[in-house]
Amino acid sequence: MFQHRSAWIAGFRASTRYFSTKSVPQAEIKYTTTINLPKTKFAARLSAEKRAEIEEQLRKTCLSKLYSWNRTALPAEKEFILHDGPPYANGDLHMGHAINKILKDLILKHNIISGRRVHYVPGWDCHGLPIELKALEAFSRKKTKAAGKDHKSAPEIRTTARKFALETIARQKNGFESWGVTGAWSDEAEGYYRTLNPRYIGAQLRLFYELYERKLIYRDLKPVYWSPSSQSALAEAELEYDEEHQSPSLYLKLGLENRGASCEAIDQQLLGTGTEIHAAIWTTTPWTLPANQAICYNPALDYDLVQSTAGDILLVGKDLIDYLADQLGTKFTVLQTLSGAALQSLRYHHPLHREEILPFLPAAHVKAEKGTGLVHTAPAHGPEDFLVCLERNIPIKNLIDEHGLYNDRAPKFLRGKYALTEGNQLVTNELAKSTLKLGTLVHSYPIDWRTKQPVMLRASDQWFIDTNSLKRRALEEVRAVEIFPRTSADVSKKVIEGQLQKRPYWCISRQRAWGVPIPVLYDAATKVPIASKALLAVIEDRLAKEASIDFWWTVPLEELVPAELLKQLGYESYAQLEKGKDILDIWFDSGVSWLTVLGKDRVADLYLEGVDQFTGWFQSSLLTSVAARGKAPYKAIFVHGFAVDENGMKMSKSLGNVICPKQIASRYGCDALRWWVCSHAIQNTSIPVSHKLLGSSAENVQKLRGILKFLLGVVAPGGSDGERLKHVVQQDHLKHVDRYFLEQLEKFARNVQGLYETYQYNKATAVILNFCLSTLSGLYLHVIKDRLYCGAQAEHANLRAVLDHTYRVLSKALWPIVPFLVEESWTYYDKGAFYSSSQRAPSLFPSRTAASVNAVECALDLRHAVYQQAQLNVNTWLLELDVECNETDRTLLSMLHPTLERHESSTELCELLQIGSVTLREGFAGGNRFAITVTKSGKPLCQRCRRFLLPTAEHLTCDRCSAILRQLSPVN
Repeated sequence: MFQHRSAWIAGFRASTRYFSTKSVPQAEIKYTTTINLPKTKFAARLSAEKRAEIEEQLRKTCLSKLYSWNRTALPAEKEFILHDGPPYANGDLHMGHAINKILKDLILKHNIISGRRVHYVPGWDCHGLPIELKALEAFSRKKTKAAGKDHKSAPEIRTTARKFALETIARQKNGFESWGVTGAWSDEAEGYYRTLNPRYIGAQLRLFYELYERKLIYRDLKPVYWSPSSQSALAEAELEYDEEHQSPSLYLKLGLENRGASCEAIDQQLLGTGTEIHAAIWTTTPWTLPANQAICYNPALDYDLVQSTAGDILLVGKDLIDYLADQLGTKFTVLQTLSGAALQSLRYHHPLHREEILPFLPAAHVKAEKGTGLVHTAPAHGPEDFLVCLERNIPIKNLIDEHGLYNDRAPKFLRGKYALTEGNQLVTNELAKSTLKLGTLVHSYPIDWRTKQPVMLRASDQWFIDTNSLKRRALEEVRAVEIFPRTSADVSKKVIEGQLQKRPYWCISRQRAWGVPIPVLYDAATKVPIASKALLAVIEDRLAKEASIDFWWTVPLEELVPAELLKQLGYESYAQLEKGKDILDIWFDSGVSWLTVLGKDRVADLYLEGVDQFTGWFQSSLLTSVAARGKAPYKAIFVHGFAVDENGMKMSKSLGNVICPKQIASRYGCDALRWWVCSHAIQNTSIPVSHKLLGSSAENVQKLRGILKFLLGVVAPGGSDGERLKHVVQQDHLKHVDRYFLEQLEKFARNVQGLYETYQYNKATAVILNFCLSTLSGLYLHVIKDRLYCGAQAEHANLRAVLDHTYRVLSKALWPIVPFLVEESWTYYDKGAFYSSSQRAPSLFPSRTAASVNAVECALDLRHAVYQQAQLNVNTWLLELDVECNETDRTLLSMLHPTLERHESSTELCELLQIGSVTLREGFAGGNRFAITVTKSGKPLCQRCRRFLLPTAEHLTCDRCSAILRQLSPVN
């Protein structure tokens, strides 16, 4: 009797208990027609096929119109802007897409149902290496290589890549729609953006030129992460790390010029011995030694000349003597200590070319943590090395080509060899005589995120954004940005701030075919870039006409550049010019999406993406927006984790652990998928996906369906609009338990609203379930079912009004999460869509609730005490209670049970306790709050309501039921 259960099941059991021909005499069946049982055609359960049919119908007739309705029906001054980060158009939808898009939709729907207009333009990232690789894979599968041709041309790659991207977008768009995601999906012009659209590309090219004119974009020779396997520069966000990578660990001695005689601080006695003196260095990249151009030291450190047990005299950092001795397995005798500043006059012989004499250079990046305190410096292969040499105007020695092979400027024995493998081996072999120790180091090493092959730092001519000029403003903007979830906000903010602070520049050029071309020409002789407003205008004009930027690769210069523009640029012949072949980094490509979607002035209320985007899209969007307009493109950032299987493993086809969102929606329904996202997607960086969790989500949605069915059966029998108009709560006729419930309902609505506003969706689902199964179904519906089924018409009408309001409040709380369920149930309640009708739903604020709440809470405490003591394996309506309690509790309970000394079963206290009768006495309850005596009555129960005790067996119905029966027409 007192178990928590769904209201519909409770009602069903109640009805069968009252009227089953197996449990009551045949004569009692006549009361069936006098009972107000819930009636609705809203199905208790749906088959997978029927559910799919209803979801598709609701998408077409209801949810597809939501975004356009929101843009016209809701006030513009309350607009909420959620800017969509573009997913790659490079494959079918997976659970990461479901997490991302459904979380965004929860936010959109919450704002819409709260009366705020939303601005949401979904988009796709259509360019870059992931899609280009798909195109190249397609070529390989089709075996379309022509004889003597080992690769496809840029136009061929672009044609295939575009076709692949557009086909992928069509599939993904259908998937997003199927999940009920809000958006103008049918409007290609304004409803969604694609980075390959001419309008998008045109805006991007204009921004590039604007930043170039302001010298925030420039071209230079610098070391960048270079992927030989992709033959392109890579951004930090395009790197992964191999934690088990093995590199050579080489300790090397480099001879000082004239045994260090140029340094006056060195003891002349040491110089007089004629013994060679060496600088000791350590490197894990022996392949870079041919490009060595200096040794860096730290002027703030002390250095020692030491002699090893093998007789070598070495120059090493004083603080690293013990560390180095341990690494080399030797003992050192300190011969002399030198200040770091004394090293500035030293020079040394190049490790491979002794005739080449190179300098010692001071540098703050040299530390006394490991190694030797002296750092091998190759400016072509390290950012710190580069900056040190740049400051001294030392030309960069670049010996590696785009394939990762040594070029013709390298030593002969290395030319044409792959640096990362053969290079390491050949260089270490060549330097065997100078080697102090050669070992292997297992460490974290960057690899290309697509090819999974090692990358290198390599100097090349690239385009850069001057992030140093933007850092201060960008950091100021980030500090004002709110980050969700708030539990990890401090850590998240440190991540994005740390990325900004350590980034000296941002390489925005790539050497690929599929992307947006950098809109510049080059002087054929000097390779100096040429950009002009007139050239940009020509490009934009042609882009508008052809609806594609492919002409950059297919049209010759003579056709692209008018003769008058050639003269304007100061050239006489087209042979003096070259078209640039680089494309823009996809992080720049997608990072400027705010420009097309938001324009020059607006700022998004929220950006929402995976946690990895702190080093990706969040960063590129911030830097481009700060560069262009001096402010962040977002006011807040929301981050979520990544889907893994139940064992915490990343999902992959090779492991066979992939769970596809399409399969989930087909098996469990879209609402179950959405409930799972809402319940689990923000709690951890790894989000477990399992059929156990998904099945649990489907069960929760089914429980909610049962409750909505019960409420519909009470408030909208037959779907009659006329009846519903009469559902007005008569405040004076509310009982204390009604007021208590309405107060709980109001508190529930405020709580859910607050959780939605702060993106605490996992807590929202817990609050919703607890309220529905405990407060609503387990308490209120269970307690009032006697009044609801068997009470007088006036009492029933007021309860219907309370439950009508409950249905509206609950539907509003549920709609952002399970819109298909709510919209389906609404079709049995009212005409039109729930989202439009709910905007005019009246609020109900019960009056005089404080005293009622206190009284009911006291009664619930008493009920708990009764549960612990009473034998509940009997019909509790046959039980009679005698309760002793203190004066305060007796006063509260008397509000629910005014006839303190008489056995009275019609009071609210009996209704709450589901007990036949109660006697209240003021007294001492010992160590307990209540002293309870329970007895079982021998009196029969009313044959109609099965609640009230009858005076004698001759009576068939109680006074309440008898009065109702007299008002009804006789039943045969």
